[in-house]
Amino acid sequence: MFLRVAASIILCVSITLNAFPGLLRKGTFTPASYEGYELTLADGSTLYMCLTGDRAIFESSENREYNITLSKCKTLKTVRTFTRGGTTFDLELASSMSEDELYYLTLTYEAFGRSVDNGNNIIFKSGDNIYFWKSPNYDYNLKSCEEMWTDEESLRECLESQNDIECDDPVLIGYSDRICEGAADDWEKVYRIYVYIAHEMAYDNDEAGGDTGGYQDSAVDVIRDGKSICEGFGNAFAALCRAQGIPAVVEFGIGMGSYEDMIGYTPSTDDYADHAWAAVYLGDKWYFVDPTYDMSRYYNGPNDIEVYENATLYYLLPLESFSNDHRILDADTTHCQPTAGYCGDYATYEITRDGVCYISGYGRLQMPDDVNGFNRIVFTEDCYIDEIGEWCFDDCDLLTTVVLPDTVIRIGDYAFNTCEDLEYVYIPEGCESIGTQAFCYCDELCYARVPDSVVSCGSWAFDDCPRLYLSVPSDWSYIASDYDLQPMYIEVRN
Repeated sequence: MFLRVAASIILCVSITLNAFPGLLRKGTFTPASYEGYELTLADGSTLYMCLTGDRAIFESSENREYNITLSKCKTLKTVRTFTRGGTTFDLELASSMSEDELYYLTLTYEAFGRSVDNGNNIIFKSGDNIYFWKSPNYDYNLKSCEEMWTDEESLRECLESQNDIECDDPVLIGYSDRICEGAADDWEKVYRIYVYIAHEMAYDNDEAGGDTGGYQDSAVDVIRDGKSICEGFGNAFAALCRAQGIPAVVEFGIGMGSYEDMIGYTPSTDDYADHAWAAVYLGDKWYFVDPTYDMSRYYNGPNDIEVYENATLYYLLPLESFSNDHRILDADTTHCQPTAGYCGDYATYEITRDGVCYISGYGRLQMPDDVNGFNRIVFTEDCYIDEIGEWCFDDCDLLTTVVLPDTVIRIGDYAFNTCEDLEYVYIPEGCESIGTQAFCYCDELCYARVPDSVVSCGSWAFDDCPRLYLSVPSDWSYIASDYDLQPMYIEVRN
């Protein structure tokens, strides 16, 4: 997931959980719509947590000991610590809290012979009572997660190889088998995979802070290199899980990297994905994991690696707590929620369950901002689309081939920006203009032909496409002179 403003591409640049900058917003916080939710622990056991009056009440499915920390969200300053055991216990918390603060309630326990954390549970005090904090993301995420289906066919799709998730690659399978060797069950396998990525790999600050895209973040590349940025970690996690027969997907959305961002964020239809993580299916549920937010090593260049304390605060989180600082835009699944609507003044779309987007009508095509999870575009025989609008298919990661109808004469700015799986595009003879960054960051694009009819081609139209064989007319021989990353080969036609 790349945009040209490289410094702000991905919120996970150098994010650590050691500091949440930003000023505290005074005033009354809004309670969440739920009084409690179930936490699933690393080994599959559960702990139900609810708030009532001035205290938190816990019901554990197993008799085990928990260390619980109450800390301020803004500063991470510890307020109180508790040690409790058994299957049922409660904590009086209100007397230790102020009304103008949000607090983390973090649980630490033993699993697989290691200390494991559960974090991101955010509470506040109002009067004499305590409540879960209402994040503006939660209600939105409920809708976004509707495509996280659990039927047999959908789960089988989440075991198949995809671009950048090469779960059938022998190298990747070998790594997955070594990581999971001797694991007792799927719960332990997934935990080992997560720890391997979050604590043994490194976040690539050097790449994330650069100005050049085309970053190769396939699972195999990430594992061989030992470092990446957020999408690469998601790809590696999903592929390593799939290699063990465990369904997993990469998800895209927005990550709030600071306290100020978290409490001040308001969802908007103009939002675009700046972060990636993963989800895994265990037992009978989907759980969210974000290895980037638990990353303990940061690569700043050769011989310069920062190391922080290990954490698993973002492992197997339920939607309630994950939503506190994550907004889910879409999951990288090959199926789709069937839907239909307008995609221009005179054009309509219909998306089927198998991920095909049928386009009908005429005039300018403009897909809605939050509709991008389909894997194929079919223009119906009677459609007469003459313009692909700005940002129309931006970030449609699952598209592999696009054949534009012969009626198209204009391709707008950023029309296919960051379509990372796109391998081939047909631009019809008769097309007159291609916009700025129209195909930028399509890092799998292998072939494109700029027809002789094109009289205007915007800046960086095919930039950061490292595999691209680009055929251009003689008038466009200098098309890539200012590119950050040149196409693999440019054919100049006479």
